[in-house]
Amino acid sequence: MRTALRTATATLALVGAAAAPATAFAASASDSGPARSLVVAENCVKSKVVPSVFAGLTVKLTNSAHSGAKAQLRDEDGKVLGTVDQTKPVDTASGLRIDGPLAATPVFKHRSQGDPAPWIPVAFPKLPKGCTTEGKLFSTTTYGNVVVKTYKAGPQLFSSRITDNGKRVGFLAPAATAYQDVRKVGQRYVRLTVDGGIHSWTGATTASANLGVYHLQGGTKVRLVKKDGLYGVKTTSHGEWLNWTYYAKGKSVILQDDNVVLVLNANGTLSNFIHGFGRQTAPVWKHA
Repeated sequence: MRTALRTATATLALVGAAAAPATAFAASASDSGPARSLVVAENCVKSKVVPSVFAGLTVKLTNSAHSGAKAQLRDEDGKVLGTVDQTKPVDTASGLRIDGPLAATPVFKHRSQGDPAPWIPVAFPKLPKGCTTEGKLFSTTTYGNVVVKTYKAGPQLFSSRITDNGKRVGFLAPAATAYQDVRKVGQRYVRLTVDGGIHSWTGATTASANLGVYHLQGGTKVRLVKKDGLYGVKTTSHGEWLNWTYYAKGKSVILQDDNVVLVLNANGTLSNFIHGFGRQTAPVWKHA
């Protein structure tokens, strides 16, 4: 592990938020102040609904840096009648097609009749800047069927594309103000640091989202909360509660304190990797 990871600042820092306030990195180690929170939303997935060429039906178009483009033909009740994506880009029976499902600018096409009827093109919603891999290949890391290709576009400008059995399943890009980004692929966590380092571990994840206080190896405590349908985590630094709560909205939240790396998944489960321990164990729930 790089030295920078072992010598991280003692204050827990949220990582992955492009516009995190400076106070989030120097939060008071006291609960006496006003409660503050930060919501980390998934910003590399965009969707829109368009009318279908079939009367009364619609098509939901989803563009994702993690899994590519997907189009779903739906009826008035929202039932999915047909789907095209990276695994099946053409469905002639449903009149659906995607040109370049893994391209930077995929195009959806549909038609209500077979050949020689023309395909009608519809653009997918554009992803925000920074949601595509750029630069030259920097490294290739393999974990069984999972392959992580990391690209370098400049100093501390790295991004990674993750595939599992040849299927794209993830994208990592630490924001300019962040140190790292993380993605869960099956039971494996893949972490990209701002200097291009790849770190991965499996397991050490809670089985369910029980609200309350958890203990981590080494003494760190965290509190899992839920507000407005979002799970959040409040944690300690050197035994004292911080007054920041971090909420995960579709995207995992990753925090670091000294030798502790903590991940809050959007479904409320927690995982950790703690340097110095040969065997990693999941956070242990203690009380509500």
